[in-house]
Amino acid sequence: MLQQQTKDFNSVRSVELAEKATIRALLNSYLREIGITDPRVEKSAEAYSLPGQGEMFVVNLPSIGKTILGAMTYYSLIGQHTYGAAFHEIIAPGSLPSIDSHGIIGLLLEEMSQRQASDQREAHLTIMKARIENSIGKMSRYIEHYFSSREAQADKRLDFIRSEQSLYYGHPFHPYPKCSEGFADGDLETYSPEMGASFQLHYMAIRKEYISEDWLDGAAQALPSHAAAYAENQFDGNLREFALIPMHPWQANYVMQLPEVQAMMDQSAMIDLGLLGPAVYPTSSVRTVWEPVGGYGYKLPLHVRITNLVRENTPEQLQRTLDAAKVIHRIKNDLNTDYFQILSETGSSSVRFATHSEDWSSSFAVLYRPITVPQASTFVMASLLESYPGEEEPKLIQVIRQSNQGRLPDLLHWLDKYLKISMLPLLRILAGKGISFEAHLQNSLLSMKNGLPDCWYVRDLEGVSIDRIKAAEAGWIHTLISDQSPVLYEESEAWHRTKYYYFVNHLGSLIHTLAVYRQEGEEHCWSVVRQLLEQEKTRAGARLLAYIDDLLLLDYLPAKANFTSCFLSRGETPWYVHIPNPIKGEHS
Repeated sequence: MLQQQTKDFNSVRSVELAEKATIRALLNSYLREIGITDPRVEKSAEAYSLPGQGEMFVVNLPSIGKTILGAMTYYSLIGQHTYGAAFHEIIAPGSLPSIDSHGIIGLLLEEMSQRQASDQREAHLTIMKARIENSIGKMSRYIEHYFSSREAQADKRLDFIRSEQSLYYGHPFHPYPKCSEGFADGDLETYSPEMGASFQLHYMAIRKEYISEDWLDGAAQALPSHAAAYAENQFDGNLREFALIPMHPWQANYVMQLPEVQAMMDQSAMIDLGLLGPAVYPTSSVRTVWEPVGGYGYKLPLHVRITNLVRENTPEQLQRTLDAAKVIHRIKNDLNTDYFQILSETGSSSVRFATHSEDWSSSFAVLYRPITVPQASTFVMASLLESYPGEEEPKLIQVIRQSNQGRLPDLLHWLDKYLKISMLPLLRILAGKGISFEAHLQNSLLSMKNGLPDCWYVRDLEGVSIDRIKAAEAGWIHTLISDQSPVLYEESEAWHRTKYYYFVNHLGSLIHTLAVYRQEGEEHCWSVVRQLLEQEKTRAGARLLAYIDDLLLLDYLPAKANFTSCFLSRGETPWYVHIPNPIKGEHS
């Protein structure tokens, strides 16, 4: 009986936490995207008899003529506000009916839907509602799994795998960060990182005439010895005419239902080898997996819609990734240091076969990304900035203590050290080499030593952008990459991406987490950023100086408008909005 009561309590609590996180993300996204940086009003929350503490805020929904009232418990310069538990709708003076979670979500969606053309409004509204419900359902299930396994994990230290598999809430400015369309309920426990999943990969042997490969100089396909040995045995030691393609087990089951694939299997052009090799662990992106003993890593195609996009590897994405890898490999000694490392893909494999109706190559395309990091002391940043469900202290603080015999250093000093191994190298590489990284929190890893940042890693070169002019000056075009390579961008676009991915997405959330823990405003942490940039100016060349002045003097920085982009189905080409630049400060 007690066990059932505990399970029921955990289930209810999990839904409450998922709904709370979703409402926070929706409110903050809405405010950011309509340009409201401070929704607080002068009257206190107590004046309206709102439960709990905090400052009163008002959110106007002008298109539908509604107004939401609530208490804000933390005001964030970057827009990552936190809220009290109760929300109300202002109907008339003195009339403040409460609104539950579904009511707030419904009002915000109805308001956003008014931006759509009338003939598309209902369809988009229906899709958005379904995906938000999907995300809440998945998030609550992951949280409930955490509660049910908490005792078993109580004595386990946070490490690389556990950090990758404990991102329970996801992107703080996304309307449905945990939505996944395609996985059945039973697939979650088998394949979701949040459920602590691990599994073997599924291997296909495919005749080489159907294989397209691209490798860095000196690199080659690296597969676990068990998988390779089994395949050799199956082919009586003669695999010369075939190549092995590792696949996510879910994806293998999906593609083998396709008539075109069945026809290739009937012709023995494709041979199913089944599950092979050591267990791999899905990381926070779900379809990227890692094998810790050999350090093997794979960015696998997965025909599942995760947040906005179906996560398969298109030919353009393969080319962009490998072109970036080739450039970075050529100059790696100029880029990598003891404290800054680029985790590069080493090659790709895909299958070249097209039917009259569709090209299925993206469904088989694999990117190889070996990762060798100190497993016990390296963590994905996106996970560190979350607290475990039901807790207040972020995992970042826990791992700082974990690496420093339980002690905390001064967190402003910690931030200064972090910026020196991440922000400054990123800016110097962009200024000197013209290379910009998509250094958002999920692409960033951190190794800790004695309570301080020791080495910062950036991964996923599919998000790299290279300044076309710098690439031409360096002689990379027509030698390493073509002049039509999708990795080439105008300088302004490469800089725009750096400002959003690192300074807004990444630093915005990191500084918010530190400031909330320190129980102070975020401006104290942003002043550390500003001081370090001012120091860098004294030794910066003209191009780096221009970037630094941009950061110090611009009134606004770019931010993705995920709420609007999801409504408009613009996952590949998202909208951006401008938000006040917190680096500039009031007295710049």
